[in-house]
Amino acid sequence: MAQKHFKKEKDHWKNILLRIISTVKFLAKHSLAFRGTKERLHENNNRIFLGLIEMLAEFDPFIQEHVRRITNDDIHIHYLSHKIQNELIYLLSSSIRSEIVKKIKQAKYFSVILDCTSDVSHLEQMSMILRYVDLSSSSVTGQGLFDVLLQELKSVDLDVDNVRGQGYDNGSNMKGRHEGVQKKLLNINRRAFYTATRILLFSGPYNFRKMCEKIPKKLFFRTIKLLRKVSEK
Repeated sequence: MAQKHFKKEKDHWKNILLRIISTVKFLAKHSLAFRGTKERLHENNNRIFLGLIEMLAEFDPFIQEHVRRITNDDIHIHYLSHKIQNELIYLLSSSIRSEIVKKIKQAKYFSVILDCTSDVSHLEQMSMILRYVDLSSSSVTGQGLFDVLLQELKSVDLDVDNVRGQGYDNGSNMKGRHEGVQKKLLNINRRAFYTATRILLFSGPYNFRKMCEKIPKKLFFRTIKLLRKVSEK
């Protein structure tokens, strides 16, 4: 009997901690304030963390029982204090930091950006930004990017056979004539004409418009007409 009661209490606290951690993750992810001027349940201005616990108690049986025990003074250790919140935030941030450092070490090379700004107490706070190549993400080869392109077109229910133009940056994995995305797309759709976009890298919208104005109108419309004929074949 005692063993059964112990297992029931163990499962109860496990479920309570899971819900508290999920609440902390939600607030941290959305940069929301945890606490107000009060730190007790069912009091005005106890802010979002305790407010979410109160809301969960209306639907979730585990939190409902937890709140009942707290309200009736059946327990005094409830894991809702600001110290527990801070500890959970620290543990979550440490886990995220460790995962980022692990990926940086896998990538080997990285760059650093530092920025400082004053907080509300006029104390300088420094932020450090690390940039690196995430090797665990999708392949950045021509084949990998082409597979992603096909997958995205399929996800929005667009037929790749209806593509009539494509344009990419100067990367060889994008514009490569043999292994680039543009070549792989042309292999399955010869009407997906490739246009280099490098001219847009060296000229802003104003300069690009000026350049277009210099093209003879007859030549411009003749080219458009020719492209239309070819695409309809």
